[in-house]
Amino acid sequence: MTDPLNISEMRPERASQADPRLLRQAPAPGTADEKSFKDVLTESIGEVQRLQDEADTTIRKVVAGEIKDVTDAIVAVEKADVAFQTMMVVRNKMVQAYEEVMRMQI
Repeated sequence: MTDPLNISEMRPERASQADPRLLRQAPAPGTADEKSFKDVLTESIGEVQRLQDEADTTIRKVVAGEIKDVTDAIVAVEKADVAFQTMMVVRNKMVQAYEEVMRMQI
């Protein structure tokens, strides 16, 4: 029987032949590149808020007549909408994970 996934090709002795980009190691604990989950989440929420503020500003400029091309406002609104929807999907997944952990018996 042949191995469709070529698992035999993934032996540790072949690691030296692997693509160097795949061999990168995670940053060591305590380095400047390390961010906590809270920091990443806070930055993401801030980015969503920034995109929503940008969309609001663009809409105000269209209404005030400062921008003649409505497509700029449409693009800004769509960016904010996609960012918000993505944030809500992540939130829902986090809530599901929390609920699953809470159902676990110790």
